[in-house]
Amino acid sequence: MLCFTALPAAAAPGWLIATPDETAQADAPIRLDVVKPAAQEDWPETIRLSLTRDDSTRDVTLTAVGPVAPGDVSRTYRGVMPADLTGLVRAEMAGVASNRLALLVGAPDAIERMRSMETGVMTPAPQPEGRNQLLFPANEPALSVNEPMYFVIGSRTTARFQFSFKYRLFDPDSLPVEWFSPLSGLHFGYTQTSLWNLGEDSAPFHDTSYRPSLFWQSASLGKGGLTPDLLRGGYEHESNGKDGTSSRSIDTLFVLPVWRTEFSNGHTLIFAPKLYGYLDKEDNPDIQRHRGYVDWKLRYGREDDWVLATQLRRGTSGHGSAQLDLSWPLRRPLFARTGGFLHFQLFKGYGESLLDYNLDRGTQVRIGFSMVR
Repeated sequence: MLCFTALPAAAAPGWLIATPDETAQADAPIRLDVVKPAAQEDWPETIRLSLTRDDSTRDVTLTAVGPVAPGDVSRTYRGVMPADLTGLVRAEMAGVASNRLALLVGAPDAIERMRSMETGVMTPAPQPEGRNQLLFPANEPALSVNEPMYFVIGSRTTARFQFSFKYRLFDPDSLPVEWFSPLSGLHFGYTQTSLWNLGEDSAPFHDTSYRPSLFWQSASLGKGGLTPDLLRGGYEHESNGKDGTSSRSIDTLFVLPVWRTEFSNGHTLIFAPKLYGYLDKEDNPDIQRHRGYVDWKLRYGREDDWVLATQLRRGTSGHGSAQLDLSWPLRRPLFARTGGFLHFQLFKGYGESLLDYNLDRGTQVRIGFSMVR
């Protein structure tokens, strides 16, 4: 049953709004079910909800959820409650006549704030000029996902697994950020990728790459055209932690622009080339012959369905590599890009590990599970 907690209105409303519950949480997702008047032919993709507490009024934009048939008279919209609005709040549609709701809004909760990432995946909140925050949430927590995290195993009983995270060094309202606002985008990142020979005696690790990084990131640059939706740039070290002839390491400066395009069928295409220059490559001075200077990354699919991600490299000698990752959700998402996914991976070419940067060990096909894709 929908909870219509209606307050007196001067005249019969043209629009009807309802919520599944008479309570809400600040800085957390809110769902609104809307019934349009008979005279209204088309459904808007977004609506504005006017929220009033005491003498203060705030407008919040909500985005339509899923497709709608021509004869449908109701539709669901989702958005995020303001973080600083708590207590007994009156809600009504802004700019049009509607009924009023009384909502009891609780204080922000850390768990609910992280769960708002889930809403960012399934029904993203709007950004300026129609761009949303599907993969780049504006209210991302300090500790968040970075690159994909998975465990896959192939027919040669060679497993590959990766975990990755990033940490925002300064809170947006901290004193250093007040002094110098770009510090709000400063992050520490860490990614670790291992190849594990499960089929050999004692199941040794073939090689592991450790990649700490320090970078600046902004997800507020999307203005259409050639301007990226997200921009990241900084320093990254990569090494395999070995010594002697097996030692491998590089230091790079990189820039990673991200462009995102959403299609009418709900699928999204992301183009994210990672361009880098080598500061130090003493242990592997010819690595650019096999890795090159760009990782060409593409990602296509739906966050509630299958997603295909590719990474292509081409070295200056003509050698290179291709990696394809195809995943399907096995459960509802926990946070943005985080859940449980059936994961297929194919790798072909040179340098699946840093130790083998100049070796091609044949096509590798693996299947497993991913938590972040």
